[in-house]
Amino acid sequence: MSKKNPRKITFVTFSQSIFLTTKYFLQNRLLSFAGSCAFSFLFSVIPLFIMIVMVLVRFLHASPDTVTAIISAIPELEMYFNSAAIIHSVQAIRTVSSFEIIAGIFILWIARRFFASIFDSMQNIFHTQTKRKAFFNQILSFLTELLIVLIASAVIFAYISLQTISSIEILKNIPQLSFIYEELLSGKLVNFLPNIMIFIVISVLFKSASGTKPSLLLCIFISILCTASFWVFRLLLHYFLDVSRYNLIYGVLGQAIILFMDIFFFFVFFLVFAQFIYVIQFFDELLLGELYMLPKIEQKGFAADFKRMFFIRPDFLIAKNKSNVFSYHPGDIIFESGSEDNYAYYIIKGTVKFVSEGGSEETQTLAHRGEFFGETSCLLDQKRAATAVAVISTRIIKIESERFRFLVHQNPEAAKKVLKQISPFF
Repeated sequence: MSKKNPRKITFVTFSQSIFLTTKYFLQNRLLSFAGSCAFSFLFSVIPLFIMIVMVLVRFLHASPDTVTAIISAIPELEMYFNSAAIIHSVQAIRTVSSFEIIAGIFILWIARRFFASIFDSMQNIFHTQTKRKAFFNQILSFLTELLIVLIASAVIFAYISLQTISSIEILKNIPQLSFIYEELLSGKLVNFLPNIMIFIVISVLFKSASGTKPSLLLCIFISILCTASFWVFRLLLHYFLDVSRYNLIYGVLGQAIILFMDIFFFFVFFLVFAQFIYVIQFFDELLLGELYMLPKIEQKGFAADFKRMFFIRPDFLIAKNKSNVFSYHPGDIIFESGSEDNYAYYIIKGTVKFVSEGGSEETQTLAHRGEFFGETSCLLDQKRAATAVAVISTRIIKIESERFRFLVHQNPEAAKKVLKQISPFF
């Protein structure tokens, strides 16, 4: 019988998910991809900014009075720009010209290298699960780029519009609108506006670039964690990093070095949490693979002992497969020789011995906690060659043949282990 009310999410489950995220982050060489994304971003940020400006011009043309209000609210602009000329230029734009179309396509093409790097990184993370074509990835990168440009333009335009509203004397005397000046337009909002933009962009990329259709709630939650983690890391980095010293020695180059560090570590955080989404989405399959590849109890060494200690307790699978978790007393038969069933078995605790027909005690084999048994007959769809008997109080999980075959199909290491076991049959 299974435990009462087993929980999927425990400290053990969380620790295993962090271990898997770290393992696959290093295995997928995501540090190199973070550097590639950072390099592409530096060459794409100016084209993206130009695109946002072009979109904002269209927004401002839709309500030309906003231009007048903005310039009147910020008189200092008159020192650098001719307000009349700006208003005339914006209002003079009636239709989308061929130049704007060509310029927009060219700018998108220049900026796409950044998004292509991101999609390549995500493809490297989710490659075993996504079936998206490369051509579709190109189209999706363009669409994602356009969406981010439009969202950024909308947020900036909304903030400009609030500033315009706040400059109207009549509205300043309405108490109900005081939150606009005290909260929305305060320095705190301005300071957090980049983080809000980062959160929106990350959410869009997590949802669209993975190709595995993660839930929107999961993407939003992980985006919040990613944005908050990077914000805290950046605060600590700039706190311990003597920026003034860099500026004194290197001048402008010091600021550039710090900017490069910020951009690189942002993409490190982005890819770490993207890998975390992959682990969460396919945690049961990844955990099953780790269980199948656990070192046997006879294997000694720090690495083998550590891996067995870390993964031998599968809380998540126990809670998710409560109906397939069974307990046996000493001497209970798990399956008999010649029987037909399509399960592989994992020993949660205890020991199982295998008795062949006509075999002696010397030929009996044992399977211990943290080991699989019965997978050969499961894969070959054959009758059981021996009787499995519980030696001591034993608890096992039954794994359906479809799930186990999927594991072998997706995990090359598991496939090699299975081939070694079934090769004597051929």
